Amino acid sequence: MRKRLAAFWSANVWKMSFSFRRFFLNWLSVFAIIWTILDFVLFFFGNNGVSAWKPPVWLVLVTGILIAIWMSRPRLTRVVKRDDLDVTIRLTVDDLFRIKGFTAIIPVNTSFKHDHVDGGAVLIQYRDKYYPEVAAFDRQLQASLLNEPTPNIVDIGTAQRKEYPIGTVVRLETPEAPFRSAYLIATAKLNEYNRAIPDRSDLQTGLKAIWSYIALRGRKEPLVIPIVGSGRHRITANRLELLDDIVTSFLAAVERNKFTEQLTIVIHPSAFLRNAYSMDEMEEYIRFRCKFGVD
Repeated sequence: MRKRLAAFWSANVWKMSFSFRRFFLNWLSVFAIIWTILDFVLFFFGNNGVSAWKPPVWLVLVTGILIAIWMSRPRLTRVVKRDDLDVTIRLTVDDLFRIKGFTAIIPVNTSFKHDHVDGGAVLIQYRDKYYPEVAAFDRQLQASLLNEPTPNIVDIGTAQRKEYPIGTVVRLETPEAPFRSAYLIATAKLNEYNRAIPDRSDLQTGLKAIWSYIALRGRKEPLVIPIVGSGRHRITANRLELLDDIVTSFLAAVERNKFTEQLTIVIHPSAFLRNAYSMDEMEEYIRFRCKFGVD
């Protein structure tokens, strides 16, 4: 919550989202409403001989300014609805693990390895936050992978590791967590040093696979996904391009099979603070895609 508040009060957010034109129009509207209410009250009470309190003009002006600032504040959550499908896309700046009642979509590598990944990765945050021990997470993960096609065995020096195809999906039932469950989707291969090989086409293949998996085998439930590929996947595309990959693949899939009624796309507050993102531009883009569809 502290990080979200820090994002809200950051100078960059107000610079990108605050509009003096919108503020002025809001102030005029608020001032007009307050003044109309005061005139209404004074007219009726004044005619009855009751001494009505007349607030000073400066108080009305200041009240209008404060309300107008609140109405014009940056909004860290935007909601766009695809009316013809009754599907909602929600974009928010928040910690993925603060959003309750959703099924999470978490990107992983094709080996589903997690012992080499640092604690900032979404997968590791999920594992450490909701499983009592690493072994419990690994047992459920390996049991879920038994239902998937046999992986390739890749030689890495003197060692070997399993490698599943890009787009392999497993569903984990999260014990005692705000998430009902989580989908792990393989979107990146590893090199010989266990680091992700950046490939946007692999990410796009993975996104198509996760929507197809949920449509065919998943439950109809609200979904939440981070902007995939911007962190440890090392993909050079910016977050607006990665947002495009998520939105276009999702809309194309949901047009064929309405497997959910709500998708929430999350930007972590730390990433939001580091980069000059315009929520207005992102909302406008999503609204454009929902209105005119995808290619």
